Amino acid sequence: MLKKVVLGVFIGFMVFVLALGFVFFNLKSDSVYYAQRTPHKAGMEPVLMELVRNLRWVSNPDIEGIKYDFDGNNIIHNFNYAGRDYAFTYYPDERYRYYDGGRDLAYNFNKDFRLISVWQIGIGEFSSKPVDLLAVKRDIYRTVQPVIDAQQEPLVNLQWIYDWVNKDRFN
Repeated sequence: MLKKVVLGVFIGFMVFVLALGFVFFNLKSDSVYYAQRTPHKAGMEPVLMELVRNLRWVSNPDIEGIKYDFDGNNIIHNFNYAGRDYAFTYYPDERYRYYDGGRDLAYNFNKDFRLISVWQIGIGEFSSKPVDLLAVKRDIYRTVQPVIDAQQEPLVNLQWIYDWVNKDRFN
């Protein structure tokens, strides 16, 4: 009798752990799909944030001109525009950076994806010129869009869990 109870508890625990692991894996690997459909406040870019933040988990297809770098930070490089490097980076301290290889500028964003500074790489100083933020975001999307387009729909859609977990982060 005691063996059956212990076995039942053990099996129940294992099913719970496996289900929890599946949910975690699903939310991480399909985060770009969910981010495209999640409610968020104006100015927040959940798709860009989730793509580069979970770059180790999401699909990283072999696309000509696109390179991935996981050495310390998550970086997507795109060399398809005039042979220059355009890169979008996530830093573990919740910062994002977009490097515009055409203009030699680095745009730095905080954890809420608000622009905090623009660094002029060629001359090594911060820029005080006004920035067209919508144009910068369009450029970022242009840089990473091939990777976004390669993401697939999840086998089991857990959008409601994703929205619940991230409601404070994106709103």
